[in-house]
Amino acid sequence: MMLFNEPWYLSISLFERTLACINLAAFLSSLSQWRGQIGSTGILPANGFVRHWKERKLTFFQRPTLCLVISDSDNFLLLLHWIGIICSVMAFFAIIPPGICLIGCWLCYSSLVTVSTTFMGLQMHSNLLETDMLYILCSPFLAAQPEVFVFIQWSLLFRIMLGGAVGKYTGGDPSWKDGTAMSWHYWTQPLPNPLSPIFYRMPASIHTIETYFTYVSEGIGAILCYTPQIIRWISFIFFLLILLGINSTGNYAHLAPLTLTEMILLLNDNVWRTLIPFQWIISFLEYTSVAPYAIAWPFKLLPWIFIALPYFFISLVPLLGTFRDENPFSWPIFIRYSSRPLNLTQFIYQHKHFQRFFLIPWNYIMNWSENGHDLISPIRLCGRYVKFAHMTKRRWEIIIEGSEDGTHWYEYDFKYKPSNINKSLPIVPFCHMPNLDWRLWFLPNEAARGAPPPQWFNIFLQRILEHNQSVLSLLGPLPEQFRAKPPNFIRAWLYDYRFTYKREQDSKQLVEKTPADQIGKTWYRNRVEIYAKANSKNE
Repeated sequence: MMLFNEPWYLSISLFERTLACINLAAFLSSLSQWRGQIGSTGILPANGFVRHWKERKLTFFQRPTLCLVISDSDNFLLLLHWIGIICSVMAFFAIIPPGICLIGCWLCYSSLVTVSTTFMGLQMHSNLLETDMLYILCSPFLAAQPEVFVFIQWSLLFRIMLGGAVGKYTGGDPSWKDGTAMSWHYWTQPLPNPLSPIFYRMPASIHTIETYFTYVSEGIGAILCYTPQIIRWISFIFFLLILLGINSTGNYAHLAPLTLTEMILLLNDNVWRTLIPFQWIISFLEYTSVAPYAIAWPFKLLPWIFIALPYFFISLVPLLGTFRDENPFSWPIFIRYSSRPLNLTQFIYQHKHFQRFFLIPWNYIMNWSENGHDLISPIRLCGRYVKFAHMTKRRWEIIIEGSEDGTHWYEYDFKYKPSNINKSLPIVPFCHMPNLDWRLWFLPNEAARGAPPPQWFNIFLQRILEHNQSVLSLLGPLPEQFRAKPPNFIRAWLYDYRFTYKREQDSKQLVEKTPADQIGKTWYRNRVEIYAKANSKNE
């Protein structure tokens, strides 16, 4: 019996191919950066973490990395990348069963993420690992009962999207409640692209519509995930619109492509046969799909009992955490229209039959689910995904300068993050995740709250003083004075960056603040304060 009596084999084959591509892109992205980040001469060498974990006698399940079991050498880290790349290609062409290939992908990528949480500890990395693991768990019975995996993917999307909508509302950022959140987003997001200033300059009314549409698309779209296909396509359209908006106006690596991959199973085979324009693509998907087979109905219950339903309830733990123990009908967004839903839910909650027949069993299930969540969280299952819950209201950037004599200073450029104001906004290669540039976006926000530079940043400055080539490869073009030799002094400034592109809602004082020599450029900037400094004598 198919879920809502729908066919899924072509959709699952499309899901497998796209997931293999996302894995391939993730490994290729890491391959170009890992030496400067976690190599033996990088900023945070993996062998230091592994040595510490071995001293504490941690197990693979506590720190899921093969570096803890096999080796933490540079050669092994490089081997992990190439094994992941090969497994991704084999999964795409279904040379061997994709479930086996994705085991290799998960083991290799989890090994890299675990030893590089500073640079690869973002939601998009965990989301990829979770998606891989869910497919691995369901792959043994995928051909006999694809609807179990479809249900699990719906549950993942439900948690991501509804958690995003609720987390924005309950996160404490007033801009999500007064409709101004998107007026900050395009300017303060981690890595703006050439379209960001254009959207930044849109009227305030457009930004208000964008803000409230985010609630509608994530909240209502999540609820519609579990409906029949005739309604569920609305969910797909909602998610597609918001992801296209995010990815076209910013650089977010595989965040949007991965979510689009998870959205594939919102549409069944009949819809995809209509949407896919070329017959050869359909033929390829049919060729790489697993031939269906039937099993006795008692055995069909096993994956529901041991995988689908436990995953569903455990995944509610991080989702319910975003509600912060509040009745959503008590929120002003509902109260301003009617208090009847709140009164009704309070009446039902206090009724003795509801407490006896629903609340007591529910509390028992959720207590079990919380224990299960604590158990599986080390392998990054059922994580909490809340994107853009807090909009930063300033854009401070870290600018690094080097000097030979301590008097004349020359600025280091970055590949993708805002630095040189004469440089146009970048377009990051598709699915590439510049981990250092992203990580440096967080530090000024922490500095604004009074936090000192973290230890890894001081090590980063020291590696520049050492002229470490693997670390320098993470940066953009070096200053001409320091291409052949390192500086003797180095310092990091905090700058306040703003678009020179003005909007109707910008204050007159802000418009007049633009320095004359910076008019017409992408950014204008002003120094805030010194962030960190070092010299070759380690003084």
